[in-house]
Amino acid sequence: MSSDDQHSAAASYGMEAMRLMDEYQVDPTPSAYSVWYTYAAGQNPALTTRINDRLGEGQPFDETFIHELGELVNAPQIALTNSTTSASDQLTGKMDSVLEIIATASGDTNMFGKSMQGVSAALSSEISAADLGRVVDTVVAATKQMEKRSRALEERLTQSKQEVEELRANLAQARNEAMTDQLTGISNRKAFDEVLLTQVTAAAQNGEPLCLAMADIDFFKKFNDTFGHQAGDQVLRLVGRCLDGNVKGQDTPARYGGEEFAMILPNTVVDDAVKLANHIRETIQSRELVKKSTGENLGKVTMSFGITQFVLGDTPQTMIERADKALYRAKEEGRNRVIKSDGDSAEEERISA
Repeated sequence: MSSDDQHSAAASYGMEAMRLMDEYQVDPTPSAYSVWYTYAAGQNPALTTRINDRLGEGQPFDETFIHELGELVNAPQIALTNSTTSASDQLTGKMDSVLEIIATASGDTNMFGKSMQGVSAALSSEISAADLGRVVDTVVAATKQMEKRSRALEERLTQSKQEVEELRANLAQARNEAMTDQLTGISNRKAFDEVLLTQVTAAAQNGEPLCLAMADIDFFKKFNDTFGHQAGDQVLRLVGRCLDGNVKGQDTPARYGGEEFAMILPNTVVDDAVKLANHIRETIQSRELVKKSTGENLGKVTMSFGITQFVLGDTPQTMIERADKALYRAKEEGRNRVIKSDGDSAEEERISA
């Protein structure tokens, strides 16, 4: 999305937030504005559900309820941060426990070694049969004790290994959740930024092709205003599933923000990226939408795509800017089409339904 489009979308969400506060007689405080802006932008499924339920109940939006909604606005990031921190702290604690076990094992080994040194010294001198018997008893006792302690340490290490593996899995899950868009189930903006930087760096080093597609749901705000945010969420999930179901290998579909999506396509030339985008565009256009809660026919939605291919010297930002410009032109020329950016290897392609 270009800076102009971002500004326009933000202004639209802001005006809608003010309208909703006025309609439901909510004092326009900063916290209330944040709540209604997030609702208007459709950025928080839990918040949207809570507000829709309240509207259905016909209950007022008093100060206490607005405060409760404000906590929902911040809850996703707080929960993800706490989850990641907790898993990391537990893993660190368990590794400390493993190190303690290893230190104990090392101490036991040293003690056993000293016992055996004493036995060796005794055997190297003149020794009576009775003394030899006592030496043998010492060796047997020390060996049994060492065997017993080694078995206990082995059991502790086995248990700790299992716990460490479980904690690692929890940490990986927490990180995955922090990188996933809650509504659509595909990568979020944070993950998109990290992956694009990695892929741009790799393309510069290995010379392999890399394409970036930016996509936008056509007239999404109008659809939202007409059918409601729940229906809008249904469309966003549909797009997420369609993107995720059509990419392959190292490809990364992501929700870039609001109704805008992206696909990072390594080892893909621009013509193949165009074919993929058109396939997705046609698939989404062919879906007849029905509101799940009422069975109401919602018609169809379309998408516009802008695509660019990596050139030497590119940064993530330059690729995003070119793809955004192509997306802007796709919308200017009638929407529901795919356009490649200026300067890509093949001729521009404009395909509409």
